[in-house]
Amino acid sequence: MKAKYYLIPLAVAAVMGSASCVKLTENPKGDLTAGSYFSSQNDLDAAVASIYQKLSVDGAWAFTNKSTSYFGADDLTTDPGLNKGDFREYDKLEGTAINESIKAQWSGPWYAIYQANNVLANYQKVPANSDNEKLAVTQSVGQAYYMRALCYFMLVRTFGNIPLVTEPLDVADKPEQVVPEKIYELIVSDLKTATSMLPDKWEGVNIGRAGALSARALLANVYLTMAGWPLNQTANYALAA
Repeated sequence: MKAKYYLIPLAVAAVMGSASCVKLTENPKGDLTAGSYFSSQNDLDAAVASIYQKLSVDGAWAFTNKSTSYFGADDLTTDPGLNKGDFREYDKLEGTAINESIKAQWSGPWYAIYQANNVLANYQKVPANSDNEKLAVTQSVGQAYYMRALCYFMLVRTFGNIPLVTEPLDVADKPEQVVPEKIYELIVSDLKTATSMLPDKWEGVNIGRAGALSARALLANVYLTMAGWPLNQTANYALAA
């Protein structure tokens, strides 16, 4: 009986040993790398869709986290009896950096900005020969510009001085903060570019995407905001109109 107990592990070891000698041929179709991605319009469409997706989670704009910093204003308050402790901190003007909702309000737009920068840095890899293919790429890029501007607009109004990131980052990069005026310059530039690249109206399955009319409307809002504090560029009232 003892012989059987010894033979079993010996047999397993023999099988494992023979299996380790087999040469495996990998076919990593599911691996996405900088070299293999953005090889088609489908890749570009998926990358653009992921910008929207970054804002559609509970930690970003799919939940009330995005409103946290505005509690404490005259026209916004919360019920002290509900599970809104994060809001109450700001409602009492006692908000802190460890507030989970304010961290979500910060990180949500940044995830979208990073992905938009990824699209803008790599879209030229997508082959586009016909006019229709070139138009599809142009419209994808226009959405990336729009979404980056929208996210920066939300961030600068809430946090003031923030980093200005316009290209993919290395994990060790630590971009410096810049004043709001520099952020607004990028926002205006991005929205003007988006306006020139996007259709006024989407149809079919693309309904709901950012279009040129969205970019113009947001740009008007940006000009109105720039006319007030902290920039006080009152000449922008006419640009908004």
